[in-house]
Amino acid sequence: MAGTALTGTRMLTVAVAAEMVYQLVGSNMSSPQTAELNAAARAPTIQKWVNLTNVEAAAWIIFLCLLDASLWPLLGGGLALGGMVLKYSYAIRSGLDSAEQGTEQY
Repeated sequence: MAGTALTGTRMLTVAVAAEMVYQLVGSNMSSPQTAELNAAARAPTIQKWVNLTNVEAAAWIIFLCLLDASLWPLLGGGLALGGMVLKYSYAIRSGLDSAEQGTEQY
């Protein structure tokens, strides 16, 4: 079966799954945590950039749906976008509700 379309599809599936794990770890471990820790001082700025990023992500999802002539990109992109919206909302809310000191000096 080597060299068939099925083998190429499996290779891409494995690569995409690995990349997804790396991206999830990177996006979940750094930015929402920092947003939570420093929300008391920077919540409005953080939210502004989250909103701008969400608009950009939605534009890419729409573009990919048009390019693919399907709604499949909406499934993956929508799940990812929804997850990040929930994570940042939770991070900012948790940070504002917390009495912990932030990590930045002003």
